[in-house]
Amino acid sequence: MALDLQRNWDVCMAENLERVKQQTDQRNIKNDDTERSKAQESKTWHSPPVYLPDEIIIQVLEYVSRFQESQYTLASCCLLSRQWYRAAVPMLYASPYLYGKNFDPFQTVMIPSRNLHVRDSPLASLVKVLDLRGLVHQASRRITARLLGRTKGNLEAFIAPQASFGTNSFAALSKCEQLRVLDLSLVSESPPLFELLKTVSRLDNLTTFRLPRSSGFSTDVNPASIAWPRRLENLALSGGIDAHFMHGIVAFPSTLRSLTIEHCPSAKGFALMHMLRAAVRPLPNLEILRLANLPRLTGSSMDNILFVLPGLTRLSISVDYITPAIFDFDVSSHREAIECHYPTLPHAESLPTRHQWTEGKQCELRTLELTNSGNPGVEDKISPIDIVIALDEGALPNLRQVRVDKTLLWQANATAADVDALADALKEAAIQRGEDESASTGVWTF
Repeated sequence: MALDLQRNWDVCMAENLERVKQQTDQRNIKNDDTERSKAQESKTWHSPPVYLPDEIIIQVLEYVSRFQESQYTLASCCLLSRQWYRAAVPMLYASPYLYGKNFDPFQTVMIPSRNLHVRDSPLASLVKVLDLRGLVHQASRRITARLLGRTKGNLEAFIAPQASFGTNSFAALSKCEQLRVLDLSLVSESPPLFELLKTVSRLDNLTTFRLPRSSGFSTDVNPASIAWPRRLENLALSGGIDAHFMHGIVAFPSTLRSLTIEHCPSAKGFALMHMLRAAVRPLPNLEILRLANLPRLTGSSMDNILFVLPGLTRLSISVDYITPAIFDFDVSSHREAIECHYPTLPHAESLPTRHQWTEGKQCELRTLELTNSGNPGVEDKISPIDIVIALDEGALPNLRQVRVDKTLLWQANATAADVDALADALKEAAIQRGEDESASTGVWTF
C-alpha cells in the first residue's frame, strides 16, 4: 500500500514539473516575441523623411570632396537617392582618382562606343581634371586620344601618363578650348616638339604648361619660330635644352609670371645666363624662378642670378650652383660686366620690366628656397649666417621666408642656433617695415 502511494506521488510530481516547464517556456517565448516586436517597432520610420534642399546637400558634398578618399564616399552618396545622385555625380567625375585597378571601368564609361557619332557618354562632359599620372601600362595611346576627345568639352587640366601619350592625341588636345593646365612632365617618349608647341599655341586659355623631360630642343626647332599660348603664366622647361636653343633665344610670352628650368642635362651655365639676361629679364611680369637638376652647371655659375633678375619675389635654386657671393650686391663693377656681356633682345627693349636696376632699386626677393640636386659635399655651401649677414647689410630688405631642403642639414645641432638667429632677423626686418610678422615669416625645412 505504501509502495503504491509513493509511486502515485512521484507521478504527480513529475507531471507538475513538466507543466511548470511548459508554462515557463511559453512565457519566455512570449517575452521574446514581445521584445522582438518592440525592436521592430523602434526601427520602423513612422514620420516622413526629412527633405534637404539641394544647396545643403551640395555644401556637405563640397566639404567631403576635399579629402583624397572622397571618391568612395561620393560613390556611396550616389546610391542614396535620385536627389543625392544628381548632387554627387558631378563631383565624383570632376576630378577622378585613376589608377590601374579602376581605369578599365572608367574608360568603359567614358568610351562606350568606338564610333564617336554613334554613342556618347553623358558623364564625359563632367570631367574637368583628367589625371593619368598613376597609369603606366594600363592605357594605350589610342585610348588616351579617345579620352581626350570625349572629355574635351569642359576639360580644364590634363596630366599625361608616362607611356601612352603621342601625336595621335594632338587633334583632340587642340580642341580642349577650356584647358588651363597641361602637364607633360612624365612623358617618357616625347612627341615631335615643333608639332607639340604648334598644337599648344592654339589653346587660348592655357596658363600652365610643363614640357616633357624627354623633349629635345635640337637644330630642327627654331627658337624664334616658337609660338606660345597668349595667356601662358607658368612654364616649365625640361629635356634637351642646349646651347643652340639658348643662344637662338626663344621669345617668351610677356604674360609669363613663373619659369621653371629643371632636368636639362645639356644646359651650360654661360648659355643659361645668356638666355635669362636676353630673353627672361625683359619680361614685365616674371616673379618666380626655379632652377634644379642641371648637371652641367658649375658650383658658382648662378651667382649673378639676383643681379640679372632683381624683380624676382620667389627664387628656388639648388645650392650646387651658387655661393654666398649671390648676396654681394655692392659689387657695382660686377653688375656693369653683366650688362655688357648680355645684350637685350631688340623686340623686348620697348617692354616695361621689373628687372631693371634704377636709382633706389632694391632686390624684391621675398621667398628664398634652397634645394639640393644630389651632388655630394654641398651641404655647407650656403649657411644661415650667410643670409643673416645679407639681411644686416641691407642686401635683401624684402626677404621674409627661407625654405631649406632637409638634406642640407640645417636642422642639425651645429646650425640650430644659426637658424634661430636667421628666423629672428627675418621677423625683425618685417617689424622695421611695419609689416605683420605672422606665420608667413620664418625658416622652414621640407
